[in-house]
Amino acid sequence: SVDRTVDFDRGLRPTSARLRSRWERIAAAQRRGESLPPVSLYKIGDLYFVRDGHHRVSVAKSLGRDDIDAYVVEVTTRIPLSDDTMVSDLPLKDHERLFRERVPLPREGRDRIQLNDPWDYGVLAEAVEAWGFRAMQHRGTYMDRGQVAQHWFDEEYVPVAELLREGDLIADGETETEAYMRVA
Repeated sequence: SVDRTVDFDRGLRPTSARLRSRWERIAAAQRRGESLPPVSLYKIGDLYFVRDGHHRVSVAKSLGRDDIDAYVVEVTTRIPLSDDTMVSDLPLKDHERLFRERVPLPREGRDRIQLNDPWDYGVLAEAVEAWGFRAMQHRGTYMDRGQVAQHWFDEEYVPVAELLREGDLIADGETETEAYMRVA
């Protein structure tokens, strides 16, 4: 499927003259009271994402309508979304969810792990699992995923992140976790 989000700005206004022409035809049809097919939406948490019908949603919004006929597919997720989440953010959220399953940290730890590239969550999960394997060998005892995650966070991640912060070694635009991955 085509990512139509690039065709519309954050206010759902068309970004090109070609799109504007189609938008104006749909707006004229709505003003004449013509019936238009329902749009197709994804609902994730309290947020809606347009799957099909960007022009119709944009026109309805510009005309001040607060409702539109729609087919809605509800998607459940354990990862919280915010009002500024875009469809393009969803792969990141999926990778983040998988990371949280593989590295089940308590909320404090989860909130500190921030990566911009979805693939980095998988890379980090593998690194944590490898760290856990080495830690179990060194200690001569088994640890479950939760224990590995907590020990890695307390004994490895936090001390390294604090050293990076104290040494002013986190680059502009880089998260603490990205800096950790760069040096770890």
